[in-house]
Amino acid sequence: MRVRFWGVRGSCPAPATREDIQSRLQAALHEFGRTSSPPDLSDETSVADWVAALPPRINSCAGGNTPCVEMRTDDGEVFIIDLGTGARGLGHALMEEDFAHGHGRAHIFLSHYHWDHIQGWPFFRPVYVRGNRFDFYTRHDPPEERLRAQQMPPFFPSSSWNDMNADIAYHEMSAEPLLLCDGQMRVTSLELDHPSRAWAYRFECGGKVFVYASDGAYYQLTPQSMQPYVDFFRDADLLIFDAQFTLVESFAKRTWGHSSAVVGVELACAANAKKLALFHHDPSADDAALEHLLSVGEQYSRILGCENRCEILLAREGLSLEL
Repeated sequence: MRVRFWGVRGSCPAPATREDIQSRLQAALHEFGRTSSPPDLSDETSVADWVAALPPRINSCAGGNTPCVEMRTDDGEVFIIDLGTGARGLGHALMEEDFAHGHGRAHIFLSHYHWDHIQGWPFFRPVYVRGNRFDFYTRHDPPEERLRAQQMPPFFPSSSWNDMNADIAYHEMSAEPLLLCDGQMRVTSLELDHPSRAWAYRFECGGKVFVYASDGAYYQLTPQSMQPYVDFFRDADLLIFDAQFTLVESFAKRTWGHSSAVVGVELACAANAKKLALFHHDPSADDAALEHLLSVGEQYSRILGCENRCEILLAREGLSLEL
């Protein structure tokens, strides 16, 4: 099972600013001045290798696109979770495969219908190719009406929906496990505390467990109230967790439906998760602020004594993880 992040930002897109780029250039020059083996500046390969070896905080941005995550099984089945603006880049990548010729198929799971989780759909190129097949799964009402609404005039050209020539099917999930891929993939869901209702998904296939839990608040931190989440996250090889706020902000903005790195670490450690990816980053947070939140999570993990059992990482666009 492989998971790749195409969009990691919450609420609205947040492109890199001039200040972001300048701070990275300054940090790279500082590293260049400190290195004992600088690259040969006349050799493009030497320079490229040196840049690639820089820490992610210098050579990449966390990313500005809104939520979209791709998961592929070992058999090549494509799963897409949420359709934020990151879906545009994913769609371009899929057009390098069978999707360009109308032979592609993907399973799409939507956590909820807030705009940052569906706004990339009109720009998802494979859906305009006849012959491709997309199966939607939600715990809400079928999403066709919601997806169509954002492409109605005056918000979008009137022809855009009718130009989507792929085959699309909508499936409303129940509380019972969903079996896909000839029974090899087991999918379960859990409701999260979020306005308009949001759902977490647990994917189990080939002995691996991947949990996507974006857009949820956790403010009643009693063992009893947290136990359903611990059980749902249990033994996850990767847990993607909404950590948009600091711990203080998560209580002050409780009704907004987002959480913090501290709560994510608490739940991941209790559930014996192997990797925790902090996700749904605040659009106003630059990478320095996100790195600070990651540091806070790592410090709390050490306090809990689980730093050797759960790797904590910052979700970044383009990051790919083999489970």
